[in-house]
Amino acid sequence: MIAELGTLFWLQWKLTLAMFRSHRMGARWRAVEFLLRIVSLVFSLPLILALATGLAIVLIMLSPTAAYELTMLINCGIFFLWLLLPASYSSQIVERFEMSRLFVYPIRFRSIIVGSTLMATLTMTGLWTLPLLLAEIVGLAWHRPIALPFVLLGALSLFVVLALAGRIMDDLFDLVAGDRRLRALMLALLTLPAMTCWLGQYAIQYSTDNYTSLPSILQTPMTSELRQSLEPALAQMNEPHSVHEFFAGASNALEILRLSRWLKWLPPGWATAGMGQVVTENWGQALLSLCLSVVIVAMLLWMHADITRRLMAGAALTVGTERVRSHNRFYRLPGPSAFWVLFQKDWVHLWRNPISRRLIFSTLIVLVAMFFPLRGIAQGTEQGRGEIPAGVLEALPLLVTALVVVMTAMTVGAGLTGNYFGTIDREGFATLALSTVDRRYVLLAANLVTWLYSLGLFAGVSLVVTLLSRTWAAFPFGMYLGLCLQIGGAPAYNLAAIIGPYRTQLQFSGGRKRGNLWSLLAWAISAPPVVALVVLPYVLWRPALFLTLPLSLVYCLGVYLLTLKPLARLLQRREHTILQAVIAEE
Repeated sequence: MIAELGTLFWLQWKLTLAMFRSHRMGARWRAVEFLLRIVSLVFSLPLILALATGLAIVLIMLSPTAAYELTMLINCGIFFLWLLLPASYSSQIVERFEMSRLFVYPIRFRSIIVGSTLMATLTMTGLWTLPLLLAEIVGLAWHRPIALPFVLLGALSLFVVLALAGRIMDDLFDLVAGDRRLRALMLALLTLPAMTCWLGQYAIQYSTDNYTSLPSILQTPMTSELRQSLEPALAQMNEPHSVHEFFAGASNALEILRLSRWLKWLPPGWATAGMGQVVTENWGQALLSLCLSVVIVAMLLWMHADITRRLMAGAALTVGTERVRSHNRFYRLPGPSAFWVLFQKDWVHLWRNPISRRLIFSTLIVLVAMFFPLRGIAQGTEQGRGEIPAGVLEALPLLVTALVVVMTAMTVGAGLTGNYFGTIDREGFATLALSTVDRRYVLLAANLVTWLYSLGLFAGVSLVVTLLSRTWAAFPFGMYLGLCLQIGGAPAYNLAAIIGPYRTQLQFSGGRKRGNLWSLLAWAISAPPVVALVVLPYVLWRPALFLTLPLSLVYCLGVYLLTLKPLARLLQRREHTILQAVIAEE
Protein backbone atom coordinates (compact mmCIF):
# COMPACT_ATOMS: atom_id res chain seq x y z
CA MET A 1 0.00 0.00 0.00
CA ILE A 2 2.87 2.40 0.73
CA ALA A 3 4.13 2.14 -2.84
CA GLU A 4 0.64 2.79 -4.20
CA LEU A 5 0.22 5.78 -1.90
CA GLY A 6 3.49 7.14 -3.24
CA THR A 7 2.19 6.63 -6.78
CA LEU A 8 -1.06 8.34 -5.84
CA PHE A 9 0.67 11.42 -4.46
CA TRP A 10 3.01 11.46 -7.46
CA LEU A 11 -0.01 11.36 -9.78
CA GLN A 12 -1.67 14.16 -7.85
CA TRP A 13 1.50 16.23 -8.18
CA LYS A 14 1.60 15.58 -11.93
CA LEU A 15 -2.01 16.71 -12.24
CA THR A 16 -1.09 19.91 -10.43
CA LEU A 17 1.94 20.53 -12.65
CA ALA A 18 -0.18 19.90 -15.75
CA MET A 19 -1.97 23.17 -15.06
CA PHE A 20 1.25 25.09 -15.77
CA ARG A 21 2.09 23.15 -18.95
CA SER A 22 -1.33 23.37 -20.58
CA HIS A 23 -2.05 26.09 -23.11
CA ARG A 24 -5.81 26.04 -22.49
CA MET A 25 -7.27 29.13 -20.92
CA GLY A 26 -9.04 27.16 -18.18
CA ALA A 27 -5.79 25.47 -17.10
CA ARG A 28 -4.01 28.82 -17.04
CA TRP A 29 -6.66 30.30 -14.82
CA ARG A 30 -6.38 27.32 -12.46
CA ALA A 31 -2.63 27.85 -12.36
CA VAL A 32 -3.17 31.49 -11.42
CA GLU A 33 -5.62 30.42 -8.72
CA PHE A 34 -3.05 27.90 -7.47
CA LEU A 35 -0.44 30.65 -7.11
CA LEU A 36 -2.95 32.90 -5.37
CA ARG A 37 -3.72 30.13 -2.87
CA ILE A 38 -0.03 29.71 -2.15
CA VAL A 39 0.26 33.46 -1.57
CA SER A 40 -2.80 33.45 0.70
CA LEU A 41 -1.34 30.51 2.62
CA VAL A 42 1.97 32.33 3.09
CA PHE A 43 0.21 35.42 4.43
CA SER A 44 -2.36 33.56 6.53
CA LEU A 45 0.03 31.05 8.10
CA PRO A 46 1.61 33.60 10.51
CA LEU A 47 -1.88 34.65 11.56
CA ILE A 48 -2.88 31.04 12.22
CA LEU A 49 0.32 30.44 14.18
CA ALA A 50 -0.34 33.55 16.27
CA LEU A 51 -3.91 32.38 16.83
CA ALA A 52 -2.69 28.93 17.87
CA THR A 53 -0.18 30.48 20.27
CA GLY A 54 -2.92 32.63 21.80
CA LEU A 55 -5.17 29.58 22.12
CA ALA A 56 -2.48 27.65 23.94
CA ILE A 57 -1.94 30.54 26.37
CA VAL A 58 -5.68 30.88 26.99
CA LEU A 59 -6.06 27.15 27.68
CA ILE A 60 -3.15 27.31 30.10
CA MET A 61 -4.62 30.28 31.97
CA LEU A 62 -8.08 28.72 32.27
CA SER A 63 -8.99 26.06 34.79
CA PRO A 64 -8.81 22.42 33.61
CA THR A 65 -12.59 22.09 33.31
CA ALA A 66 -12.93 25.43 31.49
CA ALA A 67 -10.09 24.48 29.14
CA TYR A 68 -11.97 21.31 28.26
CA GLU A 69 -15.19 23.27 27.62
CA LEU A 70 -13.42 25.79 25.39
CA THR A 71 -11.67 23.00 23.48
CA MET A 72 -15.02 21.31 22.85
CA LEU A 73 -16.50 24.56 21.54
CA ILE A 74 -13.54 25.27 19.23
CA ASN A 75 -13.38 21.75 17.81
CA CYS A 76 -17.08 21.74 16.96
CA GLY A 77 -16.59 25.04 15.15
CA ILE A 78 -13.66 23.55 13.21
CA PHE A 79 -15.84 20.57 12.34
CA PHE A 80 -18.45 22.81 10.69
CA LEU A 81 -15.68 24.51 8.72
CA TRP A 82 -14.61 21.11 7.42
CA LEU A 83 -18.19 20.40 6.36
CA LEU A 84 -18.04 23.51 4.17
CA LEU A 85 -14.91 22.21 2.41
CA PRO A 86 -16.56 21.16 -0.90
CA ALA A 87 -18.63 24.36 -1.02
CA SER A 88 -15.54 26.26 -2.17
CA TYR A 89 -12.86 24.84 -4.43
CA SER A 90 -10.60 27.68 -3.29
CA SER A 91 -9.79 25.63 -0.18
CA GLN A 92 -7.79 23.22 -2.34
CA ILE A 93 -4.09 24.04 -2.63
CA VAL A 94 -3.19 21.33 -5.13
CA GLU A 95 -5.32 20.17 -8.06
CA ARG A 96 -8.66 18.94 -6.75
CA PHE A 97 -8.67 15.25 -5.76
CA GLU A 98 -11.31 13.97 -8.19
CA MET A 99 -12.12 10.29 -7.84
CA SER A 100 -13.25 9.92 -11.44
CA ARG A 101 -9.77 10.89 -12.69
CA LEU A 102 -8.06 8.27 -10.52
CA PHE A 103 -10.26 5.22 -11.14
CA VAL A 104 -8.64 4.58 -14.53
CA TYR A 105 -5.21 4.00 -12.99
CA PRO A 106 -4.12 0.63 -11.52
CA ILE A 107 -4.48 1.64 -7.87
CA ARG A 108 -6.17 -0.57 -5.34
CA PHE A 109 -9.38 0.51 -3.69
CA ARG A 110 -7.87 0.66 -0.19
CA SER A 111 -5.08 2.90 -1.40
CA ILE A 112 -7.57 5.30 -2.98
CA ILE A 113 -9.52 5.47 0.29
CA VAL A 114 -6.46 6.09 2.45
CA GLY A 115 -4.85 8.44 -0.07
CA SER A 116 -7.97 10.56 -0.45
CA THR A 117 -8.16 10.91 3.34
CA LEU A 118 -4.50 11.91 3.60
CA MET A 119 -4.96 14.37 0.75
CA ALA A 120 -7.34 16.34 2.98
CA THR A 121 -4.30 17.63 4.87
CA LEU A 122 -3.18 19.49 1.73
CA THR A 123 -6.15 21.86 1.88
CA MET A 124 -6.21 25.28 3.48
CA THR A 125 -8.57 23.93 6.12
CA GLY A 126 -6.25 21.02 6.90
CA LEU A 127 -3.16 23.19 7.23
CA TRP A 128 -5.04 25.65 9.43
CA THR A 129 -6.32 22.86 11.69
CA LEU A 130 -2.94 21.35 12.54
CA PRO A 131 -1.55 24.38 14.49
CA LEU A 132 -4.81 24.68 16.42
CA LEU A 133 -4.72 21.01 17.40
CA LEU A 134 -1.10 21.38 18.49
CA ALA A 135 -2.12 24.37 20.64
CA GLU A 136 -4.89 22.31 22.23
CA ILE A 137 -2.44 19.51 23.01
CA VAL A 138 -0.05 21.95 24.70
CA GLY A 139 -2.81 23.77 26.59
CA LEU A 140 -4.49 20.63 27.91
CA ALA A 141 -1.31 18.72 28.70
CA TRP A 142 -0.04 21.72 30.69
CA HIS A 143 -2.66 21.08 33.38
CA ARG A 144 -1.80 17.38 33.67
CA PRO A 145 1.38 16.27 31.87
CA ILE A 146 0.75 12.62 32.72
CA ALA A 147 -2.35 12.75 30.49
CA LEU A 148 -0.29 13.59 27.38
CA PRO A 149 -0.74 10.11 25.75
CA PHE A 150 -4.53 10.37 26.05
CA VAL A 151 -4.48 13.91 24.68
CA LEU A 152 -2.36 12.82 21.71
CA LEU A 153 -4.65 9.88 20.94
CA GLY A 154 -7.71 12.11 21.17
CA ALA A 155 -6.13 14.73 18.89
CA LEU A 156 -5.19 12.07 16.32
CA SER A 157 -8.71 10.62 16.40
CA LEU A 158 -10.16 14.12 16.12
CA PHE A 159 -8.09 15.01 13.06
CA VAL A 160 -9.10 11.75 11.34
CA VAL A 161 -12.76 12.52 12.07
CA LEU A 162 -12.37 16.01 10.59
CA ALA A 163 -10.53 14.75 7.51
CA LEU A 164 -13.07 12.00 6.87
CA ALA A 165 -15.98 14.39 7.36
CA GLY A 166 -14.52 16.79 4.80
CA ARG A 167 -13.77 13.93 2.41
CA ILE A 168 -17.31 12.54 2.73
CA MET A 169 -18.82 15.92 1.97
CA ASP A 170 -16.56 16.16 -1.07
CA ASP A 171 -17.67 12.66 -2.14
CA LEU A 172 -21.32 13.61 -1.78
CA PHE A 173 -20.67 16.71 -3.86
CA ASP A 174 -19.11 14.52 -6.57
CA LEU A 175 -22.08 12.16 -6.34
CA VAL A 176 -24.61 14.91 -7.10
CA ALA A 177 -22.35 16.90 -9.45
CA GLY A 178 -24.18 15.57 -12.49
CA ASP A 179 -27.50 17.14 -11.47
CA ARG A 180 -27.63 20.91 -11.35
CA ARG A 181 -30.62 21.12 -9.02
CA LEU A 182 -29.25 18.67 -6.47
CA ARG A 183 -25.87 20.40 -6.60
CA ALA A 184 -27.49 23.76 -5.92
CA LEU A 185 -29.54 22.25 -3.08
CA MET A 186 -26.46 20.73 -1.50
CA LEU A 187 -24.56 24.01 -1.71
CA ALA A 188 -27.47 25.75 -0.02
CA LEU A 189 -27.49 23.16 2.77
CA LEU A 190 -23.73 23.46 3.21
CA THR A 191 -23.84 27.22 3.60
CA LEU A 192 -26.96 27.20 5.78
CA PRO A 193 -25.10 26.94 9.15
CA ALA A 194 -22.81 29.85 8.34
CA MET A 195 -25.73 31.94 7.10
CA THR A 196 -27.70 31.08 10.23
CA CYS A 197 -24.85 32.30 12.44
CA TRP A 198 -24.44 35.44 10.34
CA LEU A 199 -28.13 36.33 10.42
CA GLY A 200 -28.54 35.17 14.00
CA GLN A 201 -26.36 37.98 15.29
CA TYR A 202 -28.90 40.47 14.00
CA ALA A 203 -31.67 38.60 15.79
CA ILE A 204 -29.70 38.65 19.03
CA GLN A 205 -28.96 42.36 18.70
CA TYR A 206 -32.60 43.06 17.95
CA SER A 207 -34.03 40.95 20.76
CA THR A 208 -31.81 42.18 23.57
CA ASP A 209 -29.29 44.91 24.26
CA ASN A 210 -27.52 42.92 26.98
CA TYR A 211 -27.85 39.66 28.84
CA THR A 212 -30.07 41.22 31.55
CA SER A 213 -32.93 42.13 29.19
CA LEU A 214 -34.05 38.95 27.49
CA PRO A 215 -37.27 38.85 25.45
CA SER A 216 -40.36 37.39 27.08
CA ILE A 217 -40.15 34.15 25.09
CA LEU A 218 -36.76 33.43 26.70
CA GLN A 219 -37.72 34.46 30.23
CA THR A 220 -38.09 31.02 31.76
CA PRO A 221 -37.08 29.81 35.22
CA MET A 222 -34.09 27.98 33.74
CA THR A 223 -32.80 31.07 31.91
CA SER A 224 -33.37 33.22 34.99
CA GLU A 225 -31.36 30.81 37.12
CA LEU A 226 -28.62 30.64 34.50
CA ARG A 227 -28.49 34.43 34.28
CA GLN A 228 -28.19 34.76 38.04
CA SER A 229 -25.39 32.20 38.04
CA LEU A 230 -23.52 34.00 35.27
CA GLU A 231 -23.80 37.50 36.71
CA PRO A 232 -20.85 37.19 39.16
CA ALA A 233 -18.61 35.62 36.51
CA LEU A 234 -19.51 38.23 33.90
CA ALA A 235 -19.02 41.04 36.40
CA GLN A 236 -15.61 39.62 37.22
CA MET A 237 -14.75 39.61 33.51
CA ASN A 238 -16.09 43.13 32.86
CA GLU A 239 -14.05 44.82 35.59
CA PRO A 240 -11.03 42.62 36.31
CA HIS A 241 -8.29 43.81 38.62
CA SER A 242 -5.75 41.48 37.03
CA VAL A 243 -5.34 39.03 34.19
CA HIS A 244 -5.75 36.08 36.54
CA GLU A 245 -9.06 37.48 37.78
CA PHE A 246 -10.32 37.82 34.21
CA PHE A 247 -9.47 34.21 33.38
CA ALA A 248 -10.99 33.11 36.68
CA GLY A 249 -14.26 34.76 35.68
CA ALA A 250 -14.05 33.20 32.21
CA SER A 251 -13.42 29.79 33.77
CA ASN A 252 -16.46 30.16 36.02
CA ALA A 253 -18.64 31.19 33.07
CA LEU A 254 -17.55 28.22 30.95
CA GLU A 255 -18.01 25.80 33.85
CA ILE A 256 -21.52 27.13 34.50
CA LEU A 257 -22.56 26.86 30.84
CA ARG A 258 -21.15 23.33 30.38
CA LEU A 259 -21.69 23.31 26.64
CA SER A 260 -19.93 19.96 26.39
CA ARG A 261 -23.10 18.27 27.65
CA TRP A 262 -24.63 18.76 24.20
CA LEU A 263 -21.64 19.26 21.94
CA LYS A 264 -20.06 15.91 22.77
CA TRP A 265 -22.84 14.17 20.83
CA LEU A 266 -21.50 15.65 17.60
CA PRO A 267 -18.93 13.60 15.62
CA PRO A 268 -15.87 15.47 17.00
CA GLY A 269 -17.31 15.52 20.50
CA TRP A 270 -16.13 12.12 21.72
CA ALA A 271 -12.56 12.62 20.53
CA THR A 272 -12.49 16.02 22.24
CA ALA A 273 -13.96 14.46 25.37
CA GLY A 274 -11.15 11.91 25.32
CA MET A 275 -8.66 14.80 25.20
CA GLY A 276 -10.26 16.89 27.94
CA GLN A 277 -11.75 14.49 30.45
CA VAL A 278 -8.35 13.13 31.44
CA VAL A 279 -7.38 16.68 32.41
CA THR A 280 -10.35 16.77 34.80
CA GLU A 281 -9.26 13.37 36.22
CA ASN A 282 -12.16 11.43 34.66
CA TRP A 283 -9.94 8.62 33.37
CA GLY A 284 -12.71 6.08 32.88
CA GLN A 285 -14.93 8.46 30.93
CA ALA A 286 -11.93 9.57 28.87
CA LEU A 287 -11.14 5.97 27.91
CA LEU A 288 -14.78 5.34 27.00
CA SER A 289 -14.86 8.54 24.92
CA LEU A 290 -11.74 7.50 23.02
CA CYS A 291 -13.30 4.12 22.26
CA LEU A 292 -16.45 5.82 20.99
CA SER A 293 -14.34 8.15 18.84
CA VAL A 294 -12.69 5.10 17.26
CA VAL A 295 -16.16 3.74 16.48
CA ILE A 296 -17.08 7.06 14.84
CA VAL A 297 -13.87 6.95 12.79
CA ALA A 298 -14.76 3.43 11.62
CA MET A 299 -18.28 4.52 10.68
CA LEU A 300 -17.03 7.54 8.73
CA LEU A 301 -14.40 5.41 6.99
CA TRP A 302 -17.05 2.87 6.00
CA MET A 303 -19.28 5.67 4.68
CA HIS A 304 -16.39 7.14 2.67
CA ALA A 305 -15.57 3.72 1.21
CA ASP A 306 -19.21 3.04 0.33
CA ILE A 307 -19.63 6.36 -1.50
CA THR A 308 -16.32 5.84 -3.31
CA ARG A 309 -17.42 2.36 -4.38
CA ARG A 310 -20.61 3.85 -5.79
CA LEU A 311 -18.59 6.46 -7.66
CA MET A 312 -16.40 3.73 -9.12
CA ALA A 313 -19.53 1.97 -10.35
CA GLY A 314 -20.59 5.14 -12.13
CA ALA A 315 -23.41 6.00 -9.77
CA ALA A 316 -24.85 9.49 -9.73
CA LEU A 317 -27.82 10.96 -7.97
CA THR A 318 -30.44 12.88 -9.94
CA VAL A 319 -33.91 14.15 -9.19
CA GLY A 320 -35.33 12.53 -12.29
CA THR A 321 -36.35 13.85 -15.66
CA GLU A 322 -39.21 16.10 -16.51
CA ARG A 323 -41.46 15.84 -19.52
CA VAL A 324 -41.17 18.88 -21.70
CA ARG A 325 -44.56 20.28 -22.58
CA SER A 326 -45.12 22.76 -25.34
CA HIS A 327 -47.29 25.78 -24.64
CA ASN A 328 -48.59 27.94 -27.43
CA ARG A 329 -50.42 30.50 -25.29
CA PHE A 330 -47.85 33.15 -26.23
CA TYR A 331 -48.61 32.76 -29.92
CA ARG A 332 -52.17 34.04 -29.46
CA LEU A 333 -51.07 37.34 -27.91
CA PRO A 334 -51.28 40.51 -30.01
CA GLY A 335 -48.19 41.45 -31.93
CA PRO A 336 -45.69 39.58 -34.12
CA SER A 337 -45.63 35.86 -33.38
CA ALA A 338 -41.84 35.79 -33.85
CA PHE A 339 -41.46 38.17 -30.93
CA TRP A 340 -43.55 36.00 -28.60
CA VAL A 341 -41.66 32.87 -29.69
CA LEU A 342 -38.39 34.58 -28.76
CA PHE A 343 -39.92 35.76 -25.48
CA GLN A 344 -41.04 32.23 -24.59
CA LYS A 345 -37.61 30.83 -25.45
CA ASP A 346 -35.81 33.41 -23.31
CA TRP A 347 -38.27 33.03 -20.45
CA VAL A 348 -37.78 29.25 -20.32
CA HIS A 349 -34.00 29.52 -20.51
CA LEU A 350 -33.98 32.23 -17.84
CA TRP A 351 -35.48 29.89 -15.26
CA ARG A 352 -33.31 26.98 -16.37
CA ASN A 353 -30.24 29.11 -15.81
CA PRO A 354 -28.71 28.99 -12.30
CA ILE A 355 -27.80 32.69 -12.50
CA SER A 356 -31.44 33.72 -12.05
CA ARG A 357 -31.81 31.58 -8.93
CA ARG A 358 -28.54 32.88 -7.52
CA LEU A 359 -29.75 36.46 -7.95
CA ILE A 360 -33.04 35.64 -6.20
CA PHE A 361 -31.17 33.87 -3.42
CA SER A 362 -28.78 36.79 -2.91
CA THR A 363 -31.74 39.20 -2.87
CA LEU A 364 -33.44 37.13 -0.17
CA ILE A 365 -30.27 37.19 1.90
CA VAL A 366 -30.12 40.98 1.56
CA LEU A 367 -33.78 41.27 2.59
CA VAL A 368 -33.30 39.12 5.67
CA ALA A 369 -30.11 40.97 6.59
CA MET A 370 -31.94 44.30 6.17
CA PHE A 371 -34.71 43.36 8.57
CA PHE A 372 -33.00 43.77 11.92
CA PRO A 373 -30.80 46.79 11.08
CA LEU A 374 -33.79 48.67 9.65
CA ARG A 375 -35.89 47.86 12.69
CA GLY A 376 -33.07 49.08 14.90
CA ILE A 377 -32.78 52.30 12.88
CA ALA A 378 -36.54 52.78 13.08
CA GLN A 379 -36.54 52.35 16.85
CA GLY A 380 -33.58 54.70 17.20
CA THR A 381 -35.23 57.38 15.09
CA GLU A 382 -38.45 57.08 17.06
CA GLN A 383 -36.54 57.60 20.31
CA GLY A 384 -34.62 60.56 18.92
CA ARG A 385 -37.44 62.16 16.91
CA GLY A 386 -36.87 65.47 18.66
CA GLU A 387 -33.21 65.65 17.60
CA ILE A 388 -33.53 64.47 13.97
CA PRO A 389 -35.40 66.79 11.58
CA ALA A 390 -38.82 65.55 10.55
CA GLY A 391 -37.97 65.90 6.87
CA VAL A 392 -35.01 63.56 7.21
CA LEU A 393 -37.10 60.98 9.07
CA GLU A 394 -39.79 61.16 6.41
CA ALA A 395 -37.35 60.83 3.51
CA LEU A 396 -35.22 58.08 5.04
CA PRO A 397 -37.44 55.08 4.03
CA LEU A 398 -37.69 56.27 0.42
CA LEU A 399 -33.96 56.93 0.24
CA VAL A 400 -33.26 53.43 1.57
CA THR A 401 -35.69 52.04 -1.02
CA ALA A 402 -33.94 53.98 -3.78
CA LEU A 403 -30.51 52.75 -2.66
CA VAL A 404 -31.55 49.09 -2.54
CA VAL A 405 -33.40 49.29 -5.87
CA VAL A 406 -30.41 50.93 -7.58
CA MET A 407 -28.05 48.26 -6.24
CA THR A 408 -30.45 45.48 -7.25
CA ALA A 409 -30.70 46.96 -10.74
CA MET A 410 -26.91 47.01 -10.94
CA THR A 411 -26.75 43.34 -9.87
CA VAL A 412 -29.32 42.26 -12.46
CA GLY A 413 -27.65 44.33 -15.16
CA ALA A 414 -24.20 42.94 -14.42
CA GLY A 415 -25.45 39.36 -14.04
CA LEU A 416 -27.95 39.13 -16.89
CA THR A 417 -28.56 42.06 -19.22
CA GLY A 418 -24.97 43.20 -19.64
CA ASN A 419 -23.91 39.76 -20.90
CA TYR A 420 -27.24 38.36 -22.03
CA PHE A 421 -25.98 36.34 -24.99
CA GLY A 422 -23.24 34.74 -22.89
CA THR A 423 -25.62 33.79 -20.08
CA ILE A 424 -29.06 32.93 -21.50
CA ASP A 425 -29.30 30.22 -24.20
CA ARG A 426 -25.74 30.75 -25.39
CA GLU A 427 -25.69 27.42 -27.26
CA GLY A 428 -28.81 28.46 -29.17
CA PHE A 429 -27.32 31.73 -30.34
CA ALA A 430 -25.92 30.03 -33.45
CA THR A 431 -29.42 29.12 -34.61
CA LEU A 432 -30.59 32.62 -33.83
CA ALA A 433 -27.73 34.15 -35.83
CA LEU A 434 -28.62 32.05 -38.90
CA SER A 435 -32.31 32.95 -38.76
CA THR A 436 -33.95 35.82 -40.61
CA VAL A 437 -35.84 37.12 -37.59
CA ASP A 438 -35.78 40.87 -37.00
CA ARG A 439 -32.96 41.62 -34.57
CA ARG A 440 -35.12 44.24 -32.89
CA TYR A 441 -37.40 41.41 -31.74
CA VAL A 442 -34.36 39.67 -30.28
CA LEU A 443 -33.45 42.70 -28.16
CA LEU A 444 -37.07 43.44 -27.24
CA ALA A 445 -37.71 39.86 -26.09
CA ALA A 446 -34.49 39.76 -24.07
CA ASN A 447 -35.23 43.10 -22.43
CA LEU A 448 -38.84 42.22 -21.65
CA VAL A 449 -37.75 39.01 -19.93
CA THR A 450 -35.22 40.82 -17.75
CA TRP A 451 -37.69 43.62 -17.03
CA LEU A 452 -40.30 41.21 -15.69
CA TYR A 453 -37.68 39.34 -13.70
CA SER A 454 -36.29 42.58 -12.26
CA LEU A 455 -39.72 43.95 -11.37
CA GLY A 456 -40.31 40.86 -9.25
CA LEU A 457 -37.09 41.54 -7.35
CA PHE A 458 -37.94 45.23 -7.01
CA ALA A 459 -41.39 44.33 -5.66
CA GLY A 460 -39.87 42.14 -2.96
CA VAL A 461 -37.30 44.73 -1.93
CA SER A 462 -39.80 47.61 -1.91
CA LEU A 463 -42.39 45.58 -0.01
CA VAL A 464 -39.94 44.72 2.77
CA VAL A 465 -38.88 48.35 3.21
CA THR A 466 -42.53 49.43 3.13
CA LEU A 467 -43.58 46.97 5.83
CA LEU A 468 -40.62 47.79 8.05
CA SER A 469 -40.88 51.55 7.75
CA ARG A 470 -44.70 51.67 7.41
CA THR A 471 -44.21 54.26 4.69
CA TRP A 472 -46.64 53.09 2.03
CA ALA A 473 -45.27 55.46 -0.60
CA ALA A 474 -42.02 53.46 -0.62
CA PHE A 475 -43.55 50.61 -2.63
CA PRO A 476 -44.78 52.56 -5.70
CA PHE A 477 -41.69 54.76 -5.48
CA GLY A 478 -39.38 51.74 -5.61
CA MET A 479 -41.33 50.07 -8.41
CA TYR A 480 -41.37 53.23 -10.54
CA LEU A 481 -37.67 53.86 -9.98
CA GLY A 482 -36.84 50.25 -10.84
CA LEU A 483 -38.92 50.37 -14.02
CA CYS A 484 -37.20 53.56 -15.17
CA LEU A 485 -33.78 52.12 -14.35
CA GLN A 486 -34.48 49.01 -16.40
CA ILE A 487 -35.92 50.82 -19.43
CA GLY A 488 -33.40 53.66 -19.39
CA GLY A 489 -30.44 51.38 -18.76
CA ALA A 490 -31.40 48.74 -21.34
CA PRO A 491 -29.64 50.47 -24.29
CA ALA A 492 -26.35 50.71 -22.40
CA TYR A 493 -26.59 47.10 -21.22
CA ASN A 494 -27.50 45.92 -24.73
CA LEU A 495 -24.44 47.72 -26.05
CA ALA A 496 -22.30 46.04 -23.37
CA ALA A 497 -23.73 42.63 -24.30
CA ILE A 498 -22.91 43.23 -27.98
CA ILE A 499 -19.44 44.75 -27.55
CA GLY A 500 -18.05 42.69 -24.67
CA PRO A 501 -19.69 39.24 -24.63
CA TYR A 502 -18.08 36.34 -22.79
CA ARG A 503 -19.10 32.86 -21.72
CA THR A 504 -20.50 33.14 -18.22
CA GLN A 505 -19.17 30.60 -15.74
CA LEU A 506 -22.33 28.82 -14.60
CA GLN A 507 -20.53 26.16 -12.54
CA PHE A 508 -20.09 27.11 -8.91
CA SER A 509 -16.48 27.90 -8.12
CA GLY A 510 -14.32 29.94 -5.80
CA GLY A 511 -14.42 32.97 -8.10
CA ARG A 512 -15.36 34.26 -11.51
CA LYS A 513 -12.82 33.73 -14.24
CA ARG A 514 -13.85 36.87 -16.11
CA GLY A 515 -15.38 40.12 -15.10
CA ASN A 516 -18.08 42.34 -16.55
CA LEU A 517 -16.46 45.76 -16.74
CA TRP A 518 -18.70 46.72 -19.65
CA SER A 519 -21.79 46.07 -17.52
CA LEU A 520 -20.50 48.20 -14.66
CA LEU A 521 -19.67 50.96 -17.13
CA ALA A 522 -23.19 50.71 -18.56
CA TRP A 523 -24.66 51.04 -15.07
CA ALA A 524 -22.46 54.06 -14.31
CA ILE A 525 -23.65 55.78 -17.50
CA SER A 526 -27.36 54.92 -17.40
CA ALA A 527 -28.25 55.14 -13.69
CA PRO A 528 -27.29 58.77 -12.80
CA PRO A 529 -29.80 60.49 -15.19
CA VAL A 530 -32.68 58.36 -13.88
CA VAL A 531 -31.70 58.93 -10.26
CA ALA A 532 -31.38 62.66 -10.93
CA LEU A 533 -34.92 62.81 -12.35
CA VAL A 534 -36.61 60.60 -9.72
CA VAL A 535 -34.69 60.80 -6.43
CA LEU A 536 -33.07 64.25 -6.37
CA PRO A 537 -36.35 66.20 -6.76
CA TYR A 538 -37.77 64.30 -3.79
CA VAL A 539 -34.80 65.37 -1.68
CA LEU A 540 -34.45 68.95 -2.92
CA TRP A 541 -37.94 70.19 -3.87
CA ARG A 542 -40.83 67.73 -3.89
CA PRO A 543 -43.33 69.74 -5.95
CA ALA A 544 -40.97 69.24 -8.89
CA LEU A 545 -41.90 65.54 -8.88
CA PHE A 546 -45.10 66.35 -10.78
CA LEU A 547 -42.85 67.33 -13.67
CA THR A 548 -39.80 65.09 -13.25
CA LEU A 549 -41.62 61.77 -12.77
CA PRO A 550 -43.40 61.82 -16.16
CA LEU A 551 -40.29 63.35 -17.71
CA SER A 552 -38.15 60.47 -16.43
CA LEU A 553 -40.40 57.87 -18.05
CA VAL A 554 -40.50 59.84 -21.32
CA TYR A 555 -36.71 60.10 -21.23
CA CYS A 556 -36.24 56.36 -20.66
CA LEU A 557 -38.71 55.35 -23.37
CA GLY A 558 -37.25 57.87 -25.81
CA VAL A 559 -33.68 56.69 -25.26
CA TYR A 560 -34.74 53.07 -25.64
CA LEU A 561 -36.77 53.55 -28.82
CA LEU A 562 -34.16 55.78 -30.47
CA THR A 563 -31.34 53.30 -29.85
CA LEU A 564 -33.22 50.06 -30.58
CA LYS A 565 -32.72 50.03 -34.35
CA PRO A 566 -29.00 51.03 -34.32
CA LEU A 567 -28.30 48.40 -31.67
CA ALA A 568 -30.13 45.78 -33.74
CA ARG A 569 -27.92 46.59 -36.73
CA LEU A 570 -24.81 46.42 -34.56
CA LEU A 571 -25.95 43.05 -33.22
CA GLN A 572 -26.36 41.70 -36.75
CA ARG A 573 -22.86 42.86 -37.74
CA ARG A 574 -21.19 41.35 -34.67
CA GLU A 575 -23.07 38.04 -34.49
CA HIS A 576 -20.04 36.02 -35.60
CA THR A 577 -17.84 37.64 -32.93
CA ILE A 578 -20.49 37.14 -30.25
CA LEU A 579 -20.91 33.49 -31.24
CA GLN A 580 -17.17 32.84 -30.98
CA ALA A 581 -17.08 34.45 -27.52
CA VAL A 582 -20.10 32.71 -25.99
CA ILE A 583 -19.34 29.17 -27.21
CA ALA A 584 -15.61 29.27 -26.38
CA GLU A 585 -14.76 26.81 -23.62
CA GLU A 586 -12.81 28.22 -20.69
